[in-house]
Amino acid sequence: MGQKSSYKEFIDPIILKVRKNSKHIYDTLTKPKIVKISIYVSLITFLPGLITGLIVAINFGSLEYSLWYNWISDLGSLIYTPAPFILDLTCILSAIFIVPLILNLTRLYSAHQNYKLDNSKKEHYTILFRRIFGYIGVSSLFVGVIGMFFVGVFSLDRSPFDLHFYFASSAFGGFAIGAFFTGLAIILRKRIFPKAVGYFMIFGPSTAAILYLIAPAPLTRQLLEWVLMFSSLAWYYVIVFITLQKLNSILFFNPDFKW
Repeated sequence: MGQKSSYKEFIDPIILKVRKNSKHIYDTLTKPKIVKISIYVSLITFLPGLITGLIVAINFGSLEYSLWYNWISDLGSLIYTPAPFILDLTCILSAIFIVPLILNLTRLYSAHQNYKLDNSKKEHYTILFRRIFGYIGVSSLFVGVIGMFFVGVFSLDRSPFDLHFYFASSAFGGFAIGAFFTGLAIILRKRIFPKAVGYFMIFGPSTAAILYLIAPAPLTRQLLEWVLMFSSLAWYYVIVFITLQKLNSILFFNPDFKW
């Protein structure tokens, strides 16, 4: 009994310290100013970087580059472009600066957003599933972010054990699954984002992902990979626009958020 008590006395302060530090990091990264800066940086890195890399590959690559027959990852290989670092840096920087926005999404599922409750069973389950779907969505989006980051680290030209393939798969899969569950959370209870956004997040990326997997003729899987990526960009830009418009509202930003 004494040994169990000693272990508890040892581990409890560590858990408390970890929770406190995690809360501090969370609060810092989700400050409106930090979220705004990160959004702006992500906006000027990913799509502009991708377009720049595409233009360089098409015009200066040693081999012909085509959206129909080439993967997005080919933009990170010297075989197709003289500047593969453009895609690498684009993925790494974008992944880093997307993090505050995704963290901020968790505020939508906090208990502080549950006002005007009618204490009915339906209300109880609506809140429960909204939070479950929301946190599954955010967790999946983080998987996508990690995948995106390491896609830039392990490009096609430096991919031991085929790591590039696995991280690219986790990036696309994480963003598609994350969009699906975040969309479910949005349509369960309208707060900040219109339900139309939620429905697109549910059906847009998932439909693109299914098409990518089955690749119906005459469409190529390479082209459908681009479609899958742009389906993710579509909801991302809408979320970003609404976030920037309402970031300072009491509803969207709650400094008293509890873990």
